[in-house]
Amino acid sequence: MLNEGRAFLNVLDALLGGRGKDTLYPCIRDLVEHGLDLARFAAGETTPQRQDITQYLAAWSRHAGLSEEEASAWLVDYCVALLAVLSRRTPAALRHSTKSNLRYIYRSAVPFLCHGANNPFRAHCRPDCPVYADMEAKRQAKAIEMAQPRPAFRPPAPVIVSLSVKAANREQFQTGLRLALDEVRKGTKMPRIVELLNKRGLKTRTGRAWKYAGLRNELLALKNAPVPPQDGGQGASPPEHPNAEPGAAPNGGPAASVGNSGVAEGPPSMADSLGFDAVLTHIHGA
Repeated sequence: MLNEGRAFLNVLDALLGGRGKDTLYPCIRDLVEHGLDLARFAAGETTPQRQDITQYLAAWSRHAGLSEEEASAWLVDYCVALLAVLSRRTPAALRHSTKSNLRYIYRSAVPFLCHGANNPFRAHCRPDCPVYADMEAKRQAKAIEMAQPRPAFRPPAPVIVSLSVKAANREQFQTGLRLALDEVRKGTKMPRIVELLNKRGLKTRTGRAWKYAGLRNELLALKNAPVPPQDGGQGASPPEHPNAEPGAAPNGGPAASVGNSGVAEGPPSMADSLGFDAVLTHIHGA
């Protein structure tokens, strides 16, 4: 293993050139040459995982100025040769995992930060290391930051969206009216329809419980009303007033001709769609 590690140091020397003197820190040289030296850990002591070492060396490669491709040129083979003892994966799986870790480090811009003499790899560390003082300052700043109490997370108050009273009444009214018409088609008697509406909690247009006379008047008011959309959305047309004259214009304007003018007819009335004569017969006979 010693000879294998030395070969990877030679590769790094070639890749770094003149930068190697200032960037091949003692801990990096130790890890590259020896891998993780398990003899430095006591029996039963938790040791770093292969991925921890891989990401540490990948972050250092980026810190040293190597491109992702240059880092891959040495680190992939290094992990297979020196870190396989820490993993049960096949060499092919180790190569794939190392490349994934490199992509993560380089594309997420993960900074290099050693832990000095207390590094988890038990790698060599010396106070004359070029980055020793800088890393020590960063560690202290990080320790102070972690010691600061973090504000408790308070989720924002839930936004409760409620319909206005009129909107809620309108939706319930339209739903109830459609149910009533369906029951009329089935031949259900009016008292039973009133009972069904109230049992389901459906209200009138004013938000009150249904009564026989009110339901009868609402159904009669639909005689000349356009067929309401089935979805009951914003485009739903309210029933016309029971006293509205066929063809009468709104706001007292001139009445439209109800004769055969050669123009296509408007939307079908409720009478057309339901056979309203039968509905009226049913209502009057209820």
